[in-house]
Amino acid sequence: MTVRGKQAKMFIVAIALAVAAAGGCGGQQSGSGSALPSATSTVSPDLVRVRGVSTDDDGGSESFEVIADGNRRFRLTVLTGSEAGYYQVWDGKALLLYNPDEDPQYRRIENPGEDESPDLTFFYRTDTEEFEQLCPAAKRLGTRTLFGRKAVRYHCDKVESSDQMPDMDAREIALDEKTGLVMVYGSSDVITEVTFDPVIAADTFSTELPPGADSSVATPEGESTDVPPDAESTEVPPDGGDVEPNEIGSFRLNAVGGGFVNSTSYRGKPFVIVAGSADGIRTALGRLLPMTRAGKPPVVGFLLVMPPEDWKGSLLNPKDVDQLAASISKSAGTFAAPVGLDFKGAASWVFSGDMTVPPDLTQVTIALVASDGTFAHVTPAREVTDANLRNWIAALS
Repeated sequence: MTVRGKQAKMFIVAIALAVAAAGGCGGQQSGSGSALPSATSTVSPDLVRVRGVSTDDDGGSESFEVIADGNRRFRLTVLTGSEAGYYQVWDGKALLLYNPDEDPQYRRIENPGEDESPDLTFFYRTDTEEFEQLCPAAKRLGTRTLFGRKAVRYHCDKVESSDQMPDMDAREIALDEKTGLVMVYGSSDVITEVTFDPVIAADTFSTELPPGADSSVATPEGESTDVPPDAESTEVPPDGGDVEPNEIGSFRLNAVGGGFVNSTSYRGKPFVIVAGSADGIRTALGRLLPMTRAGKPPVVGFLLVMPPEDWKGSLLNPKDVDQLAASISKSAGTFAAPVGLDFKGAASWVFSGDMTVPPDLTQVTIALVASDGTFAHVTPAREVTDANLRNWIAALS
């Protein structure tokens, strides 16, 4: 699989626990202009079920299952381990994510843009750029039998970290000779079962929400959507309250798409904030999400918003705020993570510690928040490398 993530964590599981930074699925593609096959259509020659075990550097392990229809559609499920129950489905048009530990548990992205589409490759052709990224300077070593099929072995040189791949030492991989499916990754992931033409349920690749499921940003229990947001989420507090410059404090922001993004959803656990413009947030999410595992640590966006000069409403009037939020949400589009509307930078002023300075709408800020609410790192996105971000996220607690 082509993956944007860190090798220190689980290689296969990590790739589907994020929305990747570049659009489309690499490698083998469906024919030009052809429609996606339905879940009940004739079985394609590259429909496969793969099961395996991933182990991280700390000795933790998770088992997983991937059902892939070529590189066109997939369903990944974490079967055991700390993220058991998580799954992700891509049908070629929409992405459905389910995380039993999050609220809301479901997230669905229809027709994702380039910054939100999953970038996954299960089947490779050796003459493609995707294969070169997976296995630099590949040298054929011969064949062997794996899972009852003939597989071709390759030696791969060291992989340098990039937007497409994590860094990996020189290793040996193996591809199914007939289809190009990767059967050995040469990483901490071990494939234990491969079944071609498996019997699957009709809804395996369905991205429709289950009846009654809510995919919007949920309102915390006991809170009403009819009450005005906290003052800190609408107007800059006159004295900053009790929030120190090195901690996030509480926030409750109108969410893009409805509901609220609320600090109570992240209390007591580490998380990452991306603050900036809509395009800036999408770009940063494309970098950050592949570095997380099963949505942990969670990533949330603060969309910096300055009300229009001709706006006649008041940020202290809940109805005015709701109307303004609805208008901005329509123009903001969709995101691969919850995003709240941070009017006048009222929630993100703590990044700089100076509430009197208007937010810089041209800058994107990444803030890593520890479980006690203090900032582990706050940095302009353009000034931090992916390597540093991966290390910081791995150390966040």
